Parts: sequence; C-alpha cells; structure tokens
Amino acid sequence: MASPKPPGSTSRPGVPHLAGVPAQAVSLDEVLIWLQRHGREMADRWLLELRSRSRDLDPEDERLLGEFLQLIAELLPKCLGAYRQQGLPLLHQGAELYGHLAALRGLAAGEGVEEVQLLREVLLRFLYRDPPGEGQVRGLGLRELLQISRLVDQAVTHTSIGHTDTLFFKLFHGHGVPDSTSRETRVEIREQLEDIRKELRSLVEFEMDPEDHQ
Repeated sequence: MASPKPPGSTSRPGVPHLAGVPAQAVSLDEVLIWLQRHGREMADRWLLELRSRSRDLDPEDERLLGEFLQLIAELLPKCLGAYRQQGLPLLHQGAELYGHLAALRGLAAGEGVEEVQLLREVLLRFLYRDPPGEGQVRGLGLRELLQISRLVDQAVTHTSIGHTDTLFFKLFHGHGVPDSTSRETRVEIREQLEDIRKELRSLVEFEMDPEDHQ
C-alpha cells in the first residue's frame, strides 16, 4: 500500500536531474529562455556534427546549411511558446526547404533526414551539460522534453516531404535526379530562407510589443 502524502505536500512531482540529482521541474518560460540562450551555440555544434559526417561537403553548401541550422534553432522556442501556432508553419517550411536542398545536393532521403536527426542528439548533449533552471530547481519536465522531441520529429517529417517532392518534380518533368547545387539554386533558396526570417522577425516583434497589434 502506498504511503499517504504528508499534509502540505506539493502536487507537482519533482523530476530527476540529468546528472542524477533530484530537482523540481523548471517552468516552460525557463525552457524557452534556455533555448533562446543556447540556440546559436547549438546550431554551431549541429553544423560541426554534420560536417564531420558528410562526405565532400561543398564549402558554399556548408555556408548555406549553417544558415538553415541557425534558423531552425531560432524557431524552436517560438514553436513552444504562446505563438506556437504561428511558429510551427515556419518550422515546417524551413524543414521542407532543407529537404529540397538535400535532394539538390544529391543526398538520399535517409541522408537528409539523418542530418536533421542530429538536432536531437545536440539538444540532449546541451541539456545534460547545462540543464535549464537555476540552483536546486534544475531539470526538464517530461512534458517539455516530449514537446521538444516532437518538434524534432516534425522537422524530420517535413524534411522528408521536401526531399520527396523535389525528386518527384524533377523526375516528372524529365530533369533527372540532381547531384549538386548551382549558384542560381543557392540564390533562390536564400531568398526563400529570407522570407521565413522576415516572418520570424515579425512574430518576434509581435511577441515583444503585442499592444501595438491589438
């Protein structure tokens, strides 16, 4: 038989600290702040992991991939907070565009997906090394961990969609399967990336000063 809870005990259970020390779950706001603070560093680490596993990565493609990874890292907190309904479509667009680029680079569908899957590994490393919260209140709640994992899953799914759509379009129109990118292709993709960035910036401005949009 389970022991009764002592009077005054909190109804919110603690969660295990990633280093093994019990801790209370941090708030969603703290998780969002953590993602914003570590976004650029995680994107840099993501690119480093990608570079180490990619064969003959073109320097121009590498620079473009770095822009993608930075954008996706910036979108993560927007997809968890109050404006997630506006942020999620941007994440989906960015991931599909990534899949489009993966196809143009000549990657198989599984290779493009694997590159995006690296985000999950990078996130877990950063969460273990420097979990959200301060003092004794450190650690990530199961709900928040699952939400972040679902975001990665969605990015993976839409990367696959973008890759498949590109190959289908190329084969349907008789262009064959591409095996490299061109300067014109990179320019077009950067223009589409900039469109997503503009929408992200407008979302950030709305979040910072919502009264101006009432």
